Amino acid sequence: MFLNKIKSAIRRYQMKKIFSNTTFYANAFADNTCILGENTVLFQSTNVLNSSIRKYTYVQANSNIYNAEIGPFCSIASGVTIGLAEHPTHMVSTSPIFYDNTQPLPYFFTDKKLFSENLPRTTIDADVWIGQGVMIKSGITIGVGAVIGAGAVVTNDVDPYSIVGGVPAKLIRKRFDEDICEELLESKWWEIDENKIQKIAPYFSNIEKFINELKRV
Repeated sequence: MFLNKIKSAIRRYQMKKIFSNTTFYANAFADNTCILGENTVLFQSTNVLNSSIRKYTYVQANSNIYNAEIGPFCSIASGVTIGLAEHPTHMVSTSPIFYDNTQPLPYFFTDKKLFSENLPRTTIDADVWIGQGVMIKSGITIGVGAVIGAGAVVTNDVDPYSIVGGVPAKLIRKRFDEDICEELLESKWWEIDENKIQKIAPYFSNIEKFINELKRV
């Protein structure tokens, strides 16, 4: 037990040296192909591979992210998987031992990679909230401000400011009226200078005041 704690502490130290702007909890890992923005947080036993996570986004415990672009201010709960790989269904077998010798398996019946679309890039736009236990198919795009209900399996793109849930995930409702959604999208508030965000932060609880104040600053 003590040795495991020492190994975990060393790993966090190594990650912190590579990604100085990110907070790592025990056993969290990001490989050296990742880009992690300012004030990002990876909670316990989270794995991030070949992905980009922008500023002020956190990923809760036991989540796995593969080959994804994740925007700023996202809230990702525990037990989430982003970037579910696909297997070919047009072949006789769906086992990768017949079509992809690059997989970490002990034996193959092929000496090449015959199916290359198993993990296309997944895009999670700014300010998305992903609930506990969500699974997101690779190649999906989730729009700005969307909410993904706990336990959902996302197999299709999600429009901005939509709330979806279920298996497979379906639209429940939009968060705001269409005109409000359009104004928020046009504002791109998540891209503005942090000093300006600090000034308008007190208005986040009132959409109309927020939009007016955003125009003013």
